[in-house]
Amino acid sequence: MRNEAAAARVAAPNVDWSDSLTGRFLTALFAAYERECVRYVVLRNYERFPEDFGKDVDLVVHPADARRSHDIIARVGGDMGLYLTHRRKRSSHVTYYLLPAPVDGVERGVLIDVRTDIVHQGFPYLPGDIVTDTRQRHDRFFVPSPAVESLAMLLHCIIVRRDIRASYDARLRELGAGERAEFERAAAPVVGRRLARRLADAVEAGRPELALSLRGALLRACARRHPGGVARWLGARGGAAVDRIWAFLRPKGRLVVLAGPDGSGKTTLSELVVRRFAPTRLPVSAVYLGAQKPLLFTRRLSQKLHKRFGNRPAVKPVKDVDRRQRLRGLAHILADKWLRYWVYIRPRLVRGEVVVLDRYFYDLRTFLHPLLKKPWFDALVMYLIPEPAAVFALRADPAVIAARKHELTTAETARQFECFRGLRDWVRNYHEIQADGDLVKNVDTITEQVLQVYTRR
Repeated sequence: MRNEAAAARVAAPNVDWSDSLTGRFLTALFAAYERECVRYVVLRNYERFPEDFGKDVDLVVHPADARRSHDIIARVGGDMGLYLTHRRKRSSHVTYYLLPAPVDGVERGVLIDVRTDIVHQGFPYLPGDIVTDTRQRHDRFFVPSPAVESLAMLLHCIIVRRDIRASYDARLRELGAGERAEFERAAAPVVGRRLARRLADAVEAGRPELALSLRGALLRACARRHPGGVARWLGARGGAAVDRIWAFLRPKGRLVVLAGPDGSGKTTLSELVVRRFAPTRLPVSAVYLGAQKPLLFTRRLSQKLHKRFGNRPAVKPVKDVDRRQRLRGLAHILADKWLRYWVYIRPRLVRGEVVVLDRYFYDLRTFLHPLLKKPWFDALVMYLIPEPAAVFALRADPAVIAARKHELTTAETARQFECFRGLRDWVRNYHEIQADGDLVKNVDTITEQVLQVYTRR
């Protein structure tokens, strides 16, 4: 069966491991694993390497080698100049995601899922040492023996999927039970000899769907033979609930703010940054938090009444430094921004997204009222505002920016630039970029900072 798969690869287009980032990273990773004697296998879908690595690469690492594996992945990623983020799940899986910088809008990055046991929601149904102890060399890496791969895939379909989809069915028919004696020998410590024989009968007959009815018996057999697995499952389920509460209190997402006067290019930059990350698996979204799109009912009503009954000039006036703004309007805008923060932004941060904000609470610094000039009030406002992971203040020639939209005078534009520049005294990760500079360079700078703040855990 494996000879047929090898023949199919020869017939496929000539794709080399060095042709993709995933291929280059895995080549270096497998070589490092071998040098440092890490016991591992590529669990599934390896027969399509290097033409297609799939959406992720599933590795099973021997429990005794897990710490060494983590250090090697981090080291290889660092040697290749990749940004690394990893997430440990309650199920004992560790998901690694690596991306190059700057993000080019094409490369998807490398996604690797590492586990020491094969589990479902924290419940182990196939110990990792059974998988790694029967490994065989395949090309430049190790894979499970046909019997153990068939067993792992069949248990995955029964316990996790509760169904056998077409791709799994085809692979199970190709593998069969491998060497039946090895299949039963691997399954017996997990589910017992009787169920091991029934599983082997189903795959040998080419009808793996017959084993779906054994799900309950398999789970009970696993629980009897490994009582600690039930405790792990309960701990994982309870821990997941705690994690959801903790994620709301301390979101894993990151907030990146673009600050600057009207016409400085905040919307354009935020859209381009999101577009750069679109092919990747890093969740990045843009949110507009300006005053023109309120959510608070009273603010929307106020705008409608003003449009209908207010004295609207034929030409929209250009805002200048001598205009006067009421404190009541400031309080109304602030309340609306807080509402939109909790409705639009906070849920994204809880989900672990990077949110690129076009405008933020910092717009209040440009409000023309004597109260905002008092140091104590400025300190109070900055203390109450959630601090972003990074702030980019856009700078440029005020005359150039004022001419873009004709909404601010040159003097007012210059004043607002200075208001935003004052954020450097309050925000730890503050940057200035030229709004009238190279747009591609600015997007590169922001995307690299996004990677830095996202991988800084």
